[in-house]
Amino acid sequence: MQSPPNPDPRSDPTRRDFLKTAALLAAGSAFSPNLHAQMTTKPSLHAYTDYSWLRGFGVVPSWGARIEEAWTLYDGARMREEVALARQVHANCIRLWVEFTAWMCDPDKVTADFMDAVSAIAGNGMKVMPCLFNRWHDIQYDYGGSSRLANAENWKPQLDYVKTIVTPLANDDRILIWDLCNEPGAIAHDVEFTWLSDVAGTVRACGVKQPITMGTMSGANILNFAPLVDVLNGHPYAHDREGIEKLIFSFKEMRQSTGKPFLVNETIPGALDDLVRADVARFYTEMLSAAGFGWMGWVIREGKAISTRRDRHDGNGINGGGFHPFFTKAGKLRDGLEFLTEKPALSPPWQKA
Repeated sequence: MQSPPNPDPRSDPTRRDFLKTAALLAAGSAFSPNLHAQMTTKPSLHAYTDYSWLRGFGVVPSWGARIEEAWTLYDGARMREEVALARQVHANCIRLWVEFTAWMCDPDKVTADFMDAVSAIAGNGMKVMPCLFNRWHDIQYDYGGSSRLANAENWKPQLDYVKTIVTPLANDDRILIWDLCNEPGAIAHDVEFTWLSDVAGTVRACGVKQPITMGTMSGANILNFAPLVDVLNGHPYAHDREGIEKLIFSFKEMRQSTGKPFLVNETIPGALDDLVRADVARFYTEMLSAAGFGWMGWVIREGKAISTRRDRHDGNGINGGGFHPFFTKAGKLRDGLEFLTEKPALSPPWQKA
């Protein structure tokens, strides 16, 4: 998602990083004693080997400056209005962020609102990709989420949250895939891996039939967490064709070396200039679909959160102008993106005869 002033690992893959971390796959169980048991049950609902058809967006509700506000101020009618915008550009999936830090304020309300949001998305003809935790944080205008993992021996409350959210939807056709966490840290042997191993184990213990993925970025960040997931995931944000070609090449290598499918659930760098953003969106969507990864743009609509408003754009965009929405506050598609209204060549598997 958004980038600090330092180089973004999502846009600078290296073959050295790939080769250094590939060996982690063979040693993954060393970090998680329960890993083998976790992986014995294979997904049987929405289990795909190719995601060329994937086309969608992450939703950051326009009323929330932080993820906690997205749920404490939840508005079902506005959620339906906002996700309906994605139908104009033939989206088939919405990545729906939820968080323990929001849920803990009022578990019953947030659980009910989350279930309503799933219904809102499905009612607009799209599948849902729940993202259970956020670990990306902006240094100036933070969107919120899980910021500390110091309680390494006591994250039962977080796992109780996971059980509450996941269990009712474990065999629900509306759920395409479970995203454990947005952009976790990159060190495989630290507390973060152990925590996410427990999260993955808890999700599987809920009896999910859908696959599991994780919103990792690129290079080592993907491979470090690969042992925990059924489907690999990348967040490419290169700013030109050459950069995205390099990322696609690295993603293909990972897909081949792991034998796991690969999708992209957050991508397309923003820009303050609408036509510049549209040009980037065109080659991104074409290239990612052709590579078999599909794409999910960040983000649907202009709002209050960092990167969804012009006056608080982030640095992860063209010329540092990370203004990412596809639709304006008024619900109008940004100039130059009209090509997305054309019917796509590929349909999702559930729409085929």
